[in-house]
Amino acid sequence: MKTELIKHVLIIDDEPSIRVFQKVLLRRSKFEVGHIYEAGNGIDAIDIMSRNRIDLILTDINMPVMNGIEFLNIIHNHQQFRDIPVVAITTEGGEQLLNMLAFWGHGYINKPLSLPVLEQQISKFYGIRNEYHLHG
Repeated sequence: MKTELIKHVLIIDDEPSIRVFQKVLLRRSKFEVGHIYEAGNGIDAIDIMSRNRIDLILTDINMPVMNGIEFLNIIHNHQQFRDIPVVAITTEGGEQLLNMLAFWGHGYINKPLSLPVLEQQISKFYGIRNEYHLHG
């Protein structure tokens, strides 16, 4: 059973096969996911974001043209984009990167990606609502 609706997701990775894999995981996740946009770098991602409402971003860090750190700096300083939840999915794991992501409230997954880890990170932003009903 799907738990939370995430209408618009943006996947940013320069490897098309990685984007396809992430799309498959999102569709198999416990979340109901609407439209999934794809971008190969930060510039393409900002273009997509300027034309579409985005509710969640999954981004790589190492990309050509505009890497994930440059992308995150831009969206963090942009009023319209700064509150969008972001999960960085990368092989990078330096302390500076992890501190920056934590400071901005973003999630982090060290590659390789798995469904349980992806669901855990997304749940930080779109947690399952527990409702208890008394029957009498």
